[in-house]
Amino acid sequence: MPQLTPEQLKLIMEQIKVNRERGLKRMRVNDIIEVIDEAVQSWLNPQFELRQMAEEYLPVITGYNSEMIRLFLTKYLRLFRKEKLQRMVEEDFPNPLILDEFRPRKAGGLLKAYGPQCTTHIFSGNVPALPLWSMAAGMILKSATLGKVSSAEPLFPVLFAQTLEKIEPKMAATLAIVWWKGGQAELEEIAFKSSEAVIAYGSMHTIQAVKARVPHDVRFVPHGHKVSFGLITNECLEGTTAWETAHLAAHDVSWFDQQGCLSPHVFYVEKGGKISPRDFARMLAQEMDRFQYKMPRAQLTEVENQAILSFRSKAEFQSYSSQKIELLVSKGDTSWTVLYNEENDTEAFFPLSVLNRVVTVVPLDDLDDLPHKIKGIRTFVQTVGVACGPSKFRSVIRMLGESGVNRICALGKMTEPQPGWHHDGRLHLADLVRWCDVEGSAENMIDRYDPYRD
Repeated sequence: MPQLTPEQLKLIMEQIKVNRERGLKRMRVNDIIEVIDEAVQSWLNPQFELRQMAEEYLPVITGYNSEMIRLFLTKYLRLFRKEKLQRMVEEDFPNPLILDEFRPRKAGGLLKAYGPQCTTHIFSGNVPALPLWSMAAGMILKSATLGKVSSAEPLFPVLFAQTLEKIEPKMAATLAIVWWKGGQAELEEIAFKSSEAVIAYGSMHTIQAVKARVPHDVRFVPHGHKVSFGLITNECLEGTTAWETAHLAAHDVSWFDQQGCLSPHVFYVEKGGKISPRDFARMLAQEMDRFQYKMPRAQLTEVENQAILSFRSKAEFQSYSSQKIELLVSKGDTSWTVLYNEENDTEAFFPLSVLNRVVTVVPLDDLDDLPHKIKGIRTFVQTVGVACGPSKFRSVIRMLGESGVNRICALGKMTEPQPGWHHDGRLHLADLVRWCDVEGSAENMIDRYDPYRD
């Protein structure tokens, strides 16, 4: 990777802000969306040169299965089509024109929203292409963008920026995609002091380190580590429906090897269905084995592999002395692991996964036991994938919302958030803007000085 010097970074920061003044600042939001949409349309073409490059090199860089990356790119990029981006804007701004010009307020006067002049984005590299969320948000808010890529996935942001350059060079000139080793104080201080906002993705350690260097007058939007889980009610465990449920659960836990915050660590399964939670765990194991056959897990480091072996060893030892624990594992390797655990049935219990397709199934005597089970993760819970029937739907979503959950989706869709979702429970775009109010008194006063007044 090329080494960035402080002098180079200063020049970059100055240049992207100058370029913003010349071009992006004056573009209307819908025109910006049109440019992003055109880039996305190019990427949705399997014959597009840069897409083919991404499909060739991302599996090498990340270790993920090539077919998984191909399918993901298509599904993911569809989220950035024109209509989806417009929906994302309207989710935060009922009148998107407020980003382009002063608009009348219902209470009188006028109102306009301003995005940051410049935003520094600290990207994570656990899932390919995810930086596009943040990049698109910055562009829509007419902010110059400095994107610091992760060494784990430095490719996609660069290729997408190159695509924009071919479509609208003035807009692309406000983007700079760079890399430096995390923690380089001199570079980070230059970037952060030159920005009006800093958005950081990563572990709690990364978030704390970045936060310590962000000046107090710069807006800081952290997206640290979160956890997710699945909830399955007993009416979803009958006949073929149970197999469909197990298939969806296996997809959520296997997709990108649980490396994202949206991936489940545990499935809570209500007792009382025709299929017991223990049998569901066995069905889940079979479905994860099928997923592994179609899309093998990435090659692990020795440390990651040892973590799974240690988890299995401890669980196997516990299973010798308890009929309430059953360990199900892949044959001959660590490709997948399912642990059925009925111990701790009256205690708070959220078993964190060691990741890489390791998941626990915990039975529930009653759905009302769930808030107590997850009370220890209330401030860290991100997404819950739900499988339940109509009679329980309202009570389930109310219970989850009151338990601190930010996002509730269908089982099988945990890793596919919709445009405009409230990441970490926050507004995606409106969190970054500055509002300017023009009160009615100022608007009314212009009549006093109207040269054509009566």
